[in-house]
Parts: sequence; structure tokens; C-alpha cells
Amino acid sequence: MNTNKTTGNEKKHRRAITAVCIAVITFFCAIIFGGFLLSAIFPDREKSENENRVLKQFPKFSLSALFDGSFTKNLEIYLNDQFPFRDSIITFKTKVDRIAGKTEENGVYIGKDKFLFEAPAKADNVKLKELTKAITDFSRKNKKLKKAFILSPNASDILPEKFPTALKPGDRSGVFSFIRKNIPGVSWIDCKGVFEKQKNKSDLFYRTDHHWTTRAAYLSFNELSSLWSLGAKKRDFSFYPVSASFQGTLSSSAAVNDAADIIEICVPKKQAGKYTVLYESSSRKTASLFEKEKLSQKNQYEVFLGGNHDKVIISTAADTPATLLVLKDSYANCMLPMLTPYFSKIVVIDPRYFSDSLKAVMSETKFTHVLFVYNMDTLLGDTSLVPALKG
Repeated sequence: MNTNKTTGNEKKHRRAITAVCIAVITFFCAIIFGGFLLSAIFPDREKSENENRVLKQFPKFSLSALFDGSFTKNLEIYLNDQFPFRDSIITFKTKVDRIAGKTEENGVYIGKDKFLFEAPAKADNVKLKELTKAITDFSRKNKKLKKAFILSPNASDILPEKFPTALKPGDRSGVFSFIRKNIPGVSWIDCKGVFEKQKNKSDLFYRTDHHWTTRAAYLSFNELSSLWSLGAKKRDFSFYPVSASFQGTLSSSAAVNDAADIIEICVPKKQAGKYTVLYESSSRKTASLFEKEKLSQKNQYEVFLGGNHDKVIISTAADTPATLLVLKDSYANCMLPMLTPYFSKIVVIDPRYFSDSLKAVMSETKFTHVLFVYNMDTLLGDTSLVPALKG
């Protein structure tokens, strides 16, 4: 055996590997240092439209921040957020991951038929009991009011067959049942049961966003109409598509852009334009619950109500003494226009942003009805509704 020849081949092989490693390291160093150089040239961005979040700005320097490590930590976040071509790099990485068979990106599951899913929130029994007790206590203190709870399932509850093959979202039917049984005095709208009976369940949730669609909201409203004898009929409403290019929060988080959704709005025929909307904290008044200019931005779902606000007062032309208090998350935003023909005044509170007293709100207006509108994932992670109901 020629050991000299073998040793020579091994040396050549090691040199080839070393050369490749050096080339790869040099390439990535060039990208990193080139990125830092470009960061100094390009202005900082305040927000990432793709990720739908505010980006870190250059941290304020101080000796105390330097010594406690907060400056370097914030600087690292800043450099990562402001790295040039960040969005393109993230999108390229996602495509590589998908080719490799990865079905999860940044907490978002990439399902079948271009559906994207959030990881379903899990119930904390202690917090769940605290929540139902707060709702029950609120109900007992307001016995004269008609109260209803719309708790929407999420896409993972209704479309488990669209989940990635290797994953199972889990059955949360027990959580729905627990909440339903433990809020006596509050009428329950069985959205989950209604949704599961639909032939085309795929139309109930956006593929690229965590919200329900206007169709799902209408199905829930229709159940509410029957419960409260509002007399609403489908012929009383018009549905209009306002966008066919919606790529929502899940698309942004996962950097998956190979699908787009249609956004519809629902307009009551008799009440169109016959109400005023007051955004109390900003004192802004409009004559529409739709903000069309939001369709030109990334988060087009904000066409409904212009996004989330602490307190919104809707004064309508409805000839009725009925008044409504809505406690809600963002799922309610596309449903609010449907309610305007049936209440002379609607006060909308989003406890996540509301810091005033709910008791004060209820003393200002003599409400006849109270409506809770939440989705399961938000409700299970919520920390604001209980304090609001107690306050």
C-alpha cells in the first residue's frame, strides 16, 4: 500500500475543505460587514410592514446602560432590526426552509391549501376560573341587562384537516363547554356549532391572517339576531369585496407570501351612512365604520374601524330605545356595522387599551344590552377583561 499517496490525498482533501470553509466564512463576513456599512448609509426604518411591528431604533447611550449590558443588548436588537434587505433575506430563508420540509416559521404553522395557523392557545385553569367568575359577578350586578357572549373558535378549531400532516391542533371543545357552563345569566352564541355545520368552512377564516372573515362574523350576528329578536334578515345587508390582495399578520410573521385573501365588508342597506362614530381618546368623529385608506397598507384588516381603540361611541339613526355596550377584541370590528340598525347608541370598549372605569361608562349611558365578542386564542391569553369587569 502506498501510504505516501494516501497521505497526499488526505492533505489535498483537507486543503479543499479548508478552502471551502474560508470561502463560506469570507462570504458571510462580507454580508455582515457589508450590511453594517449599508446600515450606516440607509436611514433607519420605524416600522416593518411585512412583520407588522415597530422596529428598534438606535439605543440611547449611557455608562450605566453600558455596564449593566442593556446598551449592548439593545444595540444587537437594533442592528438585527435595521439590517438592510432584512425582509428579502427573511423571505428567502423561509423558502429554503419550506423546500427542506419545514412546516413552522416564527410560531406560524404552514398548513395545507395555503392556510397559515397560529399555535392554538392552551387554557390555564386558574385564569379560566377567574375569568368566568368575573363575567358571572358582572352579570349578577347587571341583572336587568340582556347579555350575550360570542366566543369565536379559531381556524385551528374548525379546520384541523388543514393543519400540517405531522401536527394536531388539539380539541378545545372542553374549554368552550367550561366557559359556557360557568357564565350563568349570559346567553351563549354557539359559534363553534354553527361553523362546523357549514359546507364551505374554508370561507370562515382568512388563510393569511388570524381573524375570522366577514362571512363568519355575519353567521354569528345572525345567531345573535335570533336570540335578541332583532328581526335581521340577510336581504337587509349588502356584501362588497374591497380587497383581493390581503396578506395578514400570519403571512407577515412567517414571511410566507404565496396566497392572498379577499376582504368583504357588510353594509346594512337601511342604515348606510346614518350614524356617527366618535373615537373618544382622539376626539375624532367620522360618519363611517370603515377606513378605506387602510387598504393601501400592509394590515388591511384595519379597514374595519381603523384598527383597535380604547373607546368608540357610535350614535345611530335607529328608531329604538335599545342601547348596546360591546366588550371585545379585534374580531368584533367587522361585525359592528351589522349592529347599527338595531341600537340607537353603541359604546365599544376594547379592554386591552381601555384604562378608565367601566362603571363610569355604564353610569353615563343607560344600556339595555351587553355583548362580549372574543376569539378563543385572545381570550385565553387575555389579562385585561377581568380587571375591566371588576373596575
